[in-house]
Amino acid sequence: MGYTGLFKILFDLSPESEAALVQTILREEHPKGHLLFREGQTCRRIFFVQQGMARIFYSSPKGKDVTIWFAAEGGFVTPLDSFTRNAPSQTNCELLEPSILLSLDFTAVEALLQAHPDLARMAFYLTIEILKQHAEFITNLKFRSAKDRFDILMEGHRDIFLRAPLGHIASYLGITQETLSRLRAGK
Repeated sequence: MGYTGLFKILFDLSPESEAALVQTILREEHPKGHLLFREGQTCRRIFFVQQGMARIFYSSPKGKDVTIWFAAEGGFVTPLDSFTRNAPSQTNCELLEPSILLSLDFTAVEALLQAHPDLARMAFYLTIEILKQHAEFITNLKFRSAKDRFDILMEGHRDIFLRAPLGHIASYLGITQETLSRLRAGK
């Protein structure tokens, strides 16, 4: 099944919309360590992770990297501030593995959504799903204990522990690497 085949099954795209999407998507392959976007630079592309893993992070005023999101196969990454407002990004995105990405330019996305209502509907539902994931993450970070956050990550995304460095996972969970090691030992 081609990469738009999944979208077609999930969202019942018309053949015209599928063809327009295929013509607009750029397929990219990048090595581990590649930065898709950087803090302070403008990025007007949205990326779909077809294969690999990415992490979104920012640099704290003390110069420490703080991981705020992971995206693996089926996930989307973009610096929303930059993508939607054409402003410098406040975050960075590093590939943690060799990756294959599909990307769309903001101008192309706008044109597709105006010309194809079924693509606009798909974008709406994808946006809601992404917002739900972010809201759940924020709720977990603000109102759950370190152990609960660790358990939730283990239950839903155990593969992150095999694919991402522990320091990145610890910063994502808002804990020290030592605390993460203790939590892992208790399992």
